[in-house]
Amino acid sequence: MCISERLKQVLEVKNMTVTEFSNVTGISYRSAMNYLNEGRDPNVDALIKIHKGLAVSITWLLTGNGLMFQTATLESSISEQEKKLITDYRLMPEKLKDAFSISFKEISEKQ
Repeated sequence: MCISERLKQVLEVKNMTVTEFSNVTGISYRSAMNYLNEGRDPNVDALIKIHKGLAVSITWLLTGNGLMFQTATLESSISEQEKKLITDYRLMPEKLKDAFSISFKEISEKQ
């Protein structure tokens, strides 16, 4: 199966028209038609637009291996407070990170 056939599958699964695909991804209608009709394969910029616009796995689109759609990441399910804590933690020196790890472990065991 080639990229154009996989793109057709994506449109079918998403129940999208070529125009909707073009609008969501920011790819011109003419280029979208070329990709779908085996006129040419998407370039890197187009692959990124497809990935961002439709959450399609680039690996799957290019090879057919793996899942069609990117799975949700942990980051999308954490709160703003958790994101800030992670950011602050990443900025700490290693010794302070070790101290926090020990402290958090002690606190969680006492709960």
